[in-house]
Amino acid sequence: MIPEDTKLRPQGAAVAERDSFRGSAVPTLEETYDPSRSAVTVDVATGPPSNLPIVWAGAFSALLHLLLLLTIGLARFQSSAPSSAPELQLYVERADARHTETELAGPVERPAPINKPSEEVLASLTGTRSTTLLSPPRRAHASAPPTPDDSRSDATPSIGSVPGDSPAKEGAVVTTVGVSDREEPAPAEAARQEQPRVAIGGAQEMLARWIVQAAQGLQDANLTRARLSLQHKGRQYTAFVERRPATDEMGVDHVKVEITTEEHGKLLRTLLQLKRLAFSHFTQLVDDWDERDHLHADAIEGRFHSNSEIQVLYDGVAPRVVGRVTTAAVRVNVRNGGSRVLREIFRGGIETKTPRITLPAAFPSFGEYLGDSTKVRSFARATRVTFYSDGSYGWQEMGSNAPEQRQTISAPHYIVASPGTTISVRGTVRGTVVVHSPERIVVEGNLVYAHDLPSSPGADDYLGLISSKDVEIAPSKVTGPGDLDIHAAIYAKRRFVVSDYQAAGGPTACPCAATLSIRGSLTAGSLSPTEPRYATRYAFDRRFEQVRPPGFPVTNRYEVETWDAQWHEAEADPPGDAAASAPLSTK
Repeated sequence: MIPEDTKLRPQGAAVAERDSFRGSAVPTLEETYDPSRSAVTVDVATGPPSNLPIVWAGAFSALLHLLLLLTIGLARFQSSAPSSAPELQLYVERADARHTETELAGPVERPAPINKPSEEVLASLTGTRSTTLLSPPRRAHASAPPTPDDSRSDATPSIGSVPGDSPAKEGAVVTTVGVSDREEPAPAEAARQEQPRVAIGGAQEMLARWIVQAAQGLQDANLTRARLSLQHKGRQYTAFVERRPATDEMGVDHVKVEITTEEHGKLLRTLLQLKRLAFSHFTQLVDDWDERDHLHADAIEGRFHSNSEIQVLYDGVAPRVVGRVTTAAVRVNVRNGGSRVLREIFRGGIETKTPRITLPAAFPSFGEYLGDSTKVRSFARATRVTFYSDGSYGWQEMGSNAPEQRQTISAPHYIVASPGTTISVRGTVRGTVVVHSPERIVVEGNLVYAHDLPSSPGADDYLGLISSKDVEIAPSKVTGPGDLDIHAAIYAKRRFVVSDYQAAGGPTACPCAATLSIRGSLTAGSLSPTEPRYATRYAFDRRFEQVRPPGFPVTNRYEVETWDAQWHEAEADPPGDAAASAPLSTK
């Protein structure tokens, strides 16, 4: 139809108007009106310059818009069909300057969906600025969870997918978000993402006691592997335990432990390592305290244990104990002092009623080395041994006029006395050596290392003095007046004795004549008094935390060496070595 406001004019008027319009510069339009017809006929006649290109352009534009409208309508119709693909949304985000190596990326492979634990997803949403996903990095590497200092304040959390292994080319960072009915296996490295950690909390102390007791039971049963179970407050714990004996005569036994449990349907595990304590781990250990002896003008730095009641004398002169102090007794006996004095003396605190640490009834005989004179030198008669700073030692039988004989110290070297034989020692030790006597070892003078320990903590000078009975400090007429220094780990199963301890000396704080300094370790069945001849200073040789003098006695005590005290999400299958272990259950 034609709109009502359109007026048709006679043909002649139209022609006249056409001819008068700027010199006939446009095509001629002839309009005819025939009342017998129901439509208007428009005839197009050619005129002197033609504008056909404009007409054709307009026609083409109209046709193109018509096709576009048809295409959009068809797409909307197909999108409503049930089998159609979901809408795909595309986000493009430029990486900042701190990630120039991934600023340009090539084709992106969609990583397989991985269901994260709800705790991890909730944590990732805290403080979220955006839900834009970043493209997968060049490679996915397993790593420890970042510390707070490592986290970027503008980091964008990822939701729904994890980085894959697709190689990256240089280009824009491109990520797709959508739903797919296809699933592909995630790359192995991407699957092994760091799992959330949960602090063990109040169960830690209980688990530590359980595992320590189990390790001692494993030792007593002479087992190397075991699987243990524990039911505690309605919760089941399983431990896979492997005991690893020392690999050489200077090492200590270790126990590897994996503990697993379940919480909210998830399998959790924690890993720890125990070590067996040697007696050289203690700065001082006393089995039966002599009531005549008191801590008085003494200084002890390091671990200190007594199987009996510790005697302390406070009379203006106070001992000083820095380190962990434990006793199997129910109290510490302090003369002339109370709890305030105890806190002043035992600065690291005191733990009472701890288990006894039993001294072994027998010692290694070192018989396996007796046939090798380069490693072992044995003596059947009382002998004086002198160590020299060049790495050798000399020996001479007591009361003999024979010249001293010399030998280079091998690594390690053993000097062994026959039953009933006394060995006297002094000098400067260079190398690793152990002196063992079933009867008695007498220290006749300074016995020190060739390398100064504070300035050479990695030195390989080690000395062990082991006696089935006594280790004794010779009288002052032998040692000479003044201080006495000993660098060694000392084990006197029966008694550590200071001869002539009542000998008066010069005015010192005791008042004592001199100071006996032992750097290393001292274990004794009992201790004789040392004052007024000596005040004493005991300092731990920190190298003994990792090693012991060759063949030095070990305790039946284990303690936790390393443990992060956290639960980690774990696979359902235990390690093969642990799963194949022998059964051993403690409850």
